[in-house]
Amino acid sequence: MPTLSDKLNHWVQKTPDKLLFEFLDINGKSVEKYTYEEFEKAVRIVASNLAENYKFKKDDRILITYPAGIEMIVSFVACVRLGLVPVPTYPPTSSGFQSAYYKMEHIAKDCGAVAVLTNGEYYWSLKLNMDRNNIVEKTILTKLPWINTSEFTHETSATNYERESSFLFLQYTSGSTTDPKGVMISHENLENNAENVLSEPPVTVTWLPQYHDMGLIGYHLFIIMKGGTSIGFSTLDFIRKPVLWLETISKYKATHSSAPNFAYDYLLQPGRVSDEVFASLDLSSLSNLMTAAEPVRAVTFYKFLEKFSACGLKETALGAAYGLAENTLAVSQRGGKSVSVLTNSLINHELKFENGQAGDITQIMSCGKPLRDQIVRIVDPNSRIDLGENKVGEVWLAGPSKGLGYWGKPELNKEYFEARIASENGSATHTFLRTGDLGFLHEQELYICGRAKDMIIIRGANYYPQDIEQIVEESSSNIREGYVAAFANEENGEEKLVIVAGLKRKNEIPDHKKIADQIRERLNIIPSQITFTNTKSIPKTTSGKIMRQKTKQLWTNGELEVIENHNLVEQNTDAPRARLTNTQFDEILKKYGFTGTETYSLVHVLDSLDLVVLIHDVKELIKDSGAAQLASEIDARLLQEISVSEFFDLMEQFSTSSILAINRLKKTILKLQKEHNAFEQKRMLQDTKLSFKPKTPQYDPAHLKSGKILLTGGTGFLGPFILKSLLQQTTDTIYVLVRADDEKKGLARLKEAFDLSNVPECEYLAEFEKRVVAVCGDLGKPQLGLDKKTWDYLATNTHTIYNNGALVNYLFNYDKMWDTNVYGTNEIIKLALDGNPKILNHVSTTFIFGWAVKDTLFETDTCNSLDLLDFGYSQTKWVSEQIVFDAMKQGLQARVFRPALITPSVYGGGNNFDISIRLIAFMINHGITVNSFNQVSFTPVDIVASNVVAISELPDSVNKTFHVTRDEYARMKDITDIITKLTGREFKGFELPKFVPEIVGKCGKEDLLFPLLDFLVRSVNNISSMEFKRYSNESYCEAKVRSPHGVLDPTLEETVRGMLTFMISKEIIDVELLEKDVKIAS
Repeated sequence: MPTLSDKLNHWVQKTPDKLLFEFLDINGKSVEKYTYEEFEKAVRIVASNLAENYKFKKDDRILITYPAGIEMIVSFVACVRLGLVPVPTYPPTSSGFQSAYYKMEHIAKDCGAVAVLTNGEYYWSLKLNMDRNNIVEKTILTKLPWINTSEFTHETSATNYERESSFLFLQYTSGSTTDPKGVMISHENLENNAENVLSEPPVTVTWLPQYHDMGLIGYHLFIIMKGGTSIGFSTLDFIRKPVLWLETISKYKATHSSAPNFAYDYLLQPGRVSDEVFASLDLSSLSNLMTAAEPVRAVTFYKFLEKFSACGLKETALGAAYGLAENTLAVSQRGGKSVSVLTNSLINHELKFENGQAGDITQIMSCGKPLRDQIVRIVDPNSRIDLGENKVGEVWLAGPSKGLGYWGKPELNKEYFEARIASENGSATHTFLRTGDLGFLHEQELYICGRAKDMIIIRGANYYPQDIEQIVEESSSNIREGYVAAFANEENGEEKLVIVAGLKRKNEIPDHKKIADQIRERLNIIPSQITFTNTKSIPKTTSGKIMRQKTKQLWTNGELEVIENHNLVEQNTDAPRARLTNTQFDEILKKYGFTGTETYSLVHVLDSLDLVVLIHDVKELIKDSGAAQLASEIDARLLQEISVSEFFDLMEQFSTSSILAINRLKKTILKLQKEHNAFEQKRMLQDTKLSFKPKTPQYDPAHLKSGKILLTGGTGFLGPFILKSLLQQTTDTIYVLVRADDEKKGLARLKEAFDLSNVPECEYLAEFEKRVVAVCGDLGKPQLGLDKKTWDYLATNTHTIYNNGALVNYLFNYDKMWDTNVYGTNEIIKLALDGNPKILNHVSTTFIFGWAVKDTLFETDTCNSLDLLDFGYSQTKWVSEQIVFDAMKQGLQARVFRPALITPSVYGGGNNFDISIRLIAFMINHGITVNSFNQVSFTPVDIVASNVVAISELPDSVNKTFHVTRDEYARMKDITDIITKLTGREFKGFELPKFVPEIVGKCGKEDLLFPLLDFLVRSVNNISSMEFKRYSNESYCEAKVRSPHGVLDPTLEETVRGMLTFMISKEIIDVELLEKDVKIAS
């Protein structure tokens, strides 16, 4: 029997480049996707890291808890590879945190979990929420290792770690909160169910939770088993924008999808699908659109079919289905018809078809014929006699899809998984699974008409009444223990929670809102109605047990002696939560289009400018809440790590809490910041080594003259000038990695960068057309986003790589910049060493020294303390350099160039507002300067590019590092004196400690400097400590002088004139160059 891993390996070999999983945001934009080959590689990365760093034993249970996305499935399959048993769990978030946390706690205890796998966002969010919810005692979960798989960036050297566990995984979908039941699902169960549900590789669309059986098995595990494709997005995004489901089906030509009944009702509500969108939908590709996971309403089924048939939905495609986790997933499917029965007969578990007689009628949907290999019997639950067709009884199941039983519950398994039908007199060779559901067989199709057990199912989620009843009993001393009944009641076609509570004293009515709040906090569900009655009205058995269904019948018929009844407006726990209104906080939410429920982090949805403005806004809000010191101490890097929902919950708490509560939050945040810094530094050190083991390269001198070069970062600030210098100084064909859909668009982007940079393209236009080739790819993706043919060509034919591409940003954290700056460096080196070994010219930065205070930094130096690197750009560029140095130790021939502050060209060319331009423009417009002696090493971009290429043409310059800095020392006062000379603008000087507050007081959101304001404020002390730091550039000076194409520094005045020309052309300063220089007052 093929296992999940076997099937994945099979499809990787057969269809490596086929899309396996893709995950979308609320706008339908792709945020994460994997081909089969990419997914398998991601699995190996997690599996190898777990194998090398943790001593797990075969069959160890591992909890996996992630936000919606693909990471959870990667970790799930990695556990399977290691012979571990994955246990998917609902991730605890700020909404209903205690409920989810304690449910997870009981699951951990029940299965004997030894670890928890999660990602960075949830790891930090969990720690934050534990402190906020005062969970400080040593619970089971706090004792377990929480493994952040976001740390795993490359495959380790671990080998021979693959093994098969005794069963595939544990699915917790039933059982009360305090007594959870985990179903053991085997490889054989999965294989059989997948084969009987799907005949061909499907294209599916889903928004169902991944920890739920249908979301996990139907749209992830089945897809791997059958070689299909699954497109997903989060449940919250469906609630906020339900039409996204249909739009995605239409866009991707999906063949399969499914949802609970409420989703179909939701889409039928007026206004949910606009006329314009409705006209654009094409649902004709669907071969199976299932409604399942909760009772299927016939009226909803037919209304949906009637409305969306106009969009191409075929009658044969829409069908009801039945399944449960205890049977892996599916039992029957493709039910498309209904029967009408007398309602009163169903109450008594009888079946009377409507024949025109008077009385209430209930329409019941068929759930279709049982799957092949699936044995279905309708059994009297008391006598255990097979009732046959057209009789209502308990649904019993047998077959290869039946799970192995509940983990650690032998007595329960004997009762529910090993049941025998009495009428077979022991002759049957198989035992049955008792589902607890009531149904009947009619014309060989299965109909579900109720539940033998008291389980409450609302929107596809299971709730045990005893959990709810216990909370209600504990909420008030006037509610008598044992006299509370919780049950579901259908209202407007949807199941709602009703609670009936018996009171000790009629004149002391409990607070119904408090009861509702406690149920929401503990179970994440809101009751629709709470009815208080006297205890005599509530029926019980002779043994004293509550009779829930009888209580429901009395309540429905109005036969209870009601003291008070409360209708509560249900707040959908899946929908965006209601928050404070008419506050700064709401204005921030509205400004950025957030609901406050998003489970991804801020850096995933905001660009750097929006992010810095947002953090500025919330810091102002914190100041207004009386925590000015905390506002100044909060590190934006930590705020980027937590999810959007946690971020806004935290901010709301600041805006509404007392000073005492704010102080407690302050301690929590500062403690987490310290822990986060340690975590980040640990990851940086792990990342400094190559992510692969290269063979020792053998360089061919003839190949190094073969005539083809690869350049990255060709459309940035420095890239166009490097490209110009390569055209000028070499005769090579230049392949430029560029993000574009095709080569034509790639070339257009490169030419546009030339134009924006004012590079004199006309001088090299013919050469550009003849020698520049656009290569469509992405530095931050596996194999640079290249297909195998292009990769192999570049690996074989290029002789030198100029790695100039990087994400430059002074706000983003290490994780946000990792893909391009760290992972991309590994992939570039991998290409450099693949095929014919190539020389690497790596463009780094002096920012790799961070806040170093050494008097003289030599070209052989590097940063000697990670504490000096406290922002993502310096961190990732330092790590990137270390990876290059590690590769050089293993035979790579490379040069490292460290420019300082790059300015526009001497003639005012450039296409970017870097930190130097933003600061100088602000100083000019506000007439302020700084009197410190910090070295300011401004070098024009054309000079930097020319010398990088010139030095790279010297064979003996290989395996050296060069500080691309000015030969002569200058400070900021020298720069502003020259600006005064050239423009007449006068400057008022400030010492550094007073200069930054002056900037803060004058800098508005419209200023170019504003995005860097937080960076400057928190860096002022570090800048002050570096006042006498200087860069040595001896190797750089010697090499550029020896090169026939080397260029000496222009004068400082020429450099400043170029900057002014650029800023004036971009209209970012309010001065003009004078025809005659102004004399500077001494």
